[in-house]
Amino acid sequence: MKIYLATKPEGSIFTDEISLNILKNLGYTLTSVCSEAGVIIAHSYIKLLPYALRYPRKILLVWTNEPRYDTSFKNTIRLPFGFPKIRIMNVYSKDVFWNNLHFLASYHFDNANDLGININRDLPNVTRQEFEAFNKKNKIAALFTNTLGQNTKLMKGGVNIDLSKQRCQIAIEGHKRQQLDIYGNKWPAGYALDNSGFGFEKQNPWWIEKIEMLKCYKFNLCFENTAEPYYVTEKIWHAIQAYSLPIYSSLNSSIYETFPANSFIDAVQFKTTDELLDYVQSLSTEEYLERLNMCIDVFNNSLVQKRVNYEKNADVMVSKIVERILI
Repeated sequence: MKIYLATKPEGSIFTDEISLNILKNLGYTLTSVCSEAGVIIAHSYIKLLPYALRYPRKILLVWTNEPRYDTSFKNTIRLPFGFPKIRIMNVYSKDVFWNNLHFLASYHFDNANDLGININRDLPNVTRQEFEAFNKKNKIAALFTNTLGQNTKLMKGGVNIDLSKQRCQIAIEGHKRQQLDIYGNKWPAGYALDNSGFGFEKQNPWWIEKIEMLKCYKFNLCFENTAEPYYVTEKIWHAIQAYSLPIYSSLNSSIYETFPANSFIDAVQFKTTDELLDYVQSLSTEEYLERLNMCIDVFNNSLVQKRVNYEKNADVMVSKIVERILI
């Protein structure tokens, strides 16, 4: 059966050679001609609606690893008037993410892009003497776009799982206290030191520039933009790679399946932003290094798991997609 990609699915099995070979062995190949495909895939059900009208007998599937591309909380959308159903595989369907390591040393299933983390290179633990030689700023780095002027609210089960607004609010308070440096787009004048991230590369890919920037800071505010189990992106891993202690949020997260308590700084454990910033400011070097080295141990153990399970994960993902196609 042939598969037509209506939109470009970055970081998916459709951009990974190992996964494409597994699909091929199961009888599935990609085509650039929509009319000859049996399956049409896009990153949101909205993008599939025109295809549902034009090709009512084809199989339609949403596949995305981005939480805001498709916010359907049901695994199937049934269209009226006899049009085909749309199968949903997204961040919330529990069959796109199933562990916390998908973005460690790879862009999800695009193993050709390691996002600046060498899967075969462990990080050594840090002594006090080595840490002092790093000469890091005793500040927090925040690298993300300001979303305070946007409606980013996302309700699921009565809980707002949007984290982008909270991380922006923390960034603003930290900036006012001269405890945090902001890098990113759409901030008020005088807030951001520079732009950062995709689209603002200067000489190297954005992830290389980001890691180099983080190496200058003791802390990194690295919330995800959306709180959902197993949606753990490169953010926390980049912080550790740069020896920058992560400030993360465990809200509606599976993160403690991988990290022990008191490793990263968990913003959920503080009642207010001031409490969080006060704690960061008062953290002793001893406790800082204890937390950081715990994170490094997790990082190294997770690299081992990723090395062992990469092809297995590709097999599992392909199986899940084929299962959804056949339902």
